[in-house]
Amino acid sequence: MLTMVGGAVMGGAIMSLPWEDEVVYGMDRDTTTVLEHLQPLSNEKYSRSTVYFDSHSVRCEAWFYEPSVQTRRDMDLGRAPPVVVMAHGLGSQKDMGLHPYAEQFAASGLAVLAFDYRGFGGSDGWPRHDVNWRKHLEDWEAAVEWVRAGGLGTSRVDPSRLALWGVSYSGGHVLCTAASLGPDRVKVVIANEPYLQAQRAVTQLIQERGVLPLARALAVAMNDKVRGLLGLPPAYIKLIGRKGELALLQLSDEEMEQVQRPTPARQGGWRNLTTARMLLGAAAYSPITMVDQIRVPVLMVAGTKDDVCPVGLAREAVARIGPKARLIERPHAHIELHRHGADPENLKPVIEFLQEQLGGVVVDAAPAGPLAHTAESQFG
Repeated sequence: MLTMVGGAVMGGAIMSLPWEDEVVYGMDRDTTTVLEHLQPLSNEKYSRSTVYFDSHSVRCEAWFYEPSVQTRRDMDLGRAPPVVVMAHGLGSQKDMGLHPYAEQFAASGLAVLAFDYRGFGGSDGWPRHDVNWRKHLEDWEAAVEWVRAGGLGTSRVDPSRLALWGVSYSGGHVLCTAASLGPDRVKVVIANEPYLQAQRAVTQLIQERGVLPLARALAVAMNDKVRGLLGLPPAYIKLIGRKGELALLQLSDEEMEQVQRPTPARQGGWRNLTTARMLLGAAAYSPITMVDQIRVPVLMVAGTKDDVCPVGLAREAVARIGPKARLIERPHAHIELHRHGADPENLKPVIEFLQEQLGGVVVDAAPAGPLAHTAESQFG
């Protein structure tokens, strides 16, 4: 069996995989389409503008949400507000469901920087849609250091009171970033349905898909890796798909129905694709191994029906962190939890946790009215 798997992998590395009709070669970035949802925003609660910072000499784009003068006056902030740095999860970008979270944070007196990883959304970088956890962590650190260096202006935010917010894959990223940068740079962490352990993910892949389908995916990954070394266009597979499809994540029919509804076009020409090479490095990423190094308060939110990022691992991570960590469990599956996470009743304890730990703002309920609505699906 191992010989067969090895043969398939090596064959994929040197051939163009002519039998694979689910592989897409090359992906261009759309820089010309004007999208309404990307425009600056301003209302009585907050404003949103576009800003840029560099990560390893590549320009990254971000949205900056700033509490309005009225919001700061109503809450008697007295000084520049704390800032929450956020980015999306696996293969996603800032215009895919982060806005409902960010606007409610801003309307509650918290500034927000929501950024795109290199190769996604409004950020530069090639190849596009390369889900590379090492590069993602570099982008997180670059965003934090830019804010702390005064990139947003010290009169507009207080960089000494900085929080991290992540979801799914980036839920693991924020834990690793907090562990790496330490309490002098990061003061609090929000990890929603966090990805925590590669070993569990690999075991689940083998159990659900079997050895031969996994060998097929690895063959495409090796092929993509070699194409990268040769300077050829990347080989892409689906980010999400149904059971049996060549996809990074295989979702149930119920979850696929949640993400396959009509949705607006996304910045940069987002497509349901990821570089296949990411499969080769993903097994080395287990954020749970770093959580015992975290020295700041952590709030985790996990779904009791989540098969992608199981609640059991979240419980273990909270136990490892110790009394500084809290866990909120909700009766949702993975995609569903993100969609309902921005419901005012669900976001209220998160906002209160941030306000409690960061200080300087009035603890109040999440804003109601036009700001209160369900987040979009992570992938739709």
